[in-house]
Amino acid sequence: MNPTILRTNATAVYRFLSIIHSRLPEGESLRGRRILDCGAGGRVPPLVIFAEQGMDCVGIDISAEALSVARAFSERAGHTIDLKSADMRELPFPDASFDYVYEHFSMCHLSKADTATAIGEMRRVLKPGGISFFGVISSQSWPLSEYGEEHEPGEFWMIEGSGMARHSLFTDEEAARLLEGWDVVLKERIAFHRGGEELSEDAWDGLREEWPVPFTASDWKAEYGRRTDFFRYVHAYFVVRKRH
Repeated sequence: MNPTILRTNATAVYRFLSIIHSRLPEGESLRGRRILDCGAGGRVPPLVIFAEQGMDCVGIDISAEALSVARAFSERAGHTIDLKSADMRELPFPDASFDYVYEHFSMCHLSKADTATAIGEMRRVLKPGGISFFGVISSQSWPLSEYGEEHEPGEFWMIEGSGMARHSLFTDEEAARLLEGWDVVLKERIAFHRGGEELSEDAWDGLREEWPVPFTASDWKAEYGRRTDFFRYVHAYFVVRKRH
């Protein structure tokens, strides 16, 4: 059977897999090791690439629909993945019950306080010495108005699909606080340039004050032709180790 290929925005998940491989004791494999995905629903669940390594895979999600889609995909791929309905802020697992725990693009809809709670839960269910992977949206993303109306510092609300969705954006200092108590293995940012294609010249002019570096009105107007270079979604990723 051909290996599963994740979407292009999931390159950081492959890096996580590479890191946990590189830290295995010589002669050992990932077969039988237990991994948890917090937010495992979706059309191409990343857990499948860990199942292909022979790992014992468990996933949780609050969306029954997303879980159903993920379950159908994993069954077609011939993998048994234990998918449960649960909230990452209150994981239904005993302490120290997983070798690895991760989330990918799942915490970004939580408040900043709930993000810290979720990371605390991930650490609780991780075995001492185990490795975790998670990420947050960076406040270096631009323009912030793309995320809707700011209700709390760094927390934006907008209409998404059939309802309202929150996006929490973290400064470097706020992200650093989330790492307290962990041993940091890797920190990186990945920028995705997207958006701006359909923007009118008038709408572009209205964004000048949002850009962090001052532009004169004429210079800003001259940048309209390459406006898509300015639009960016920046995600900060972290691979961390639970201390013994």
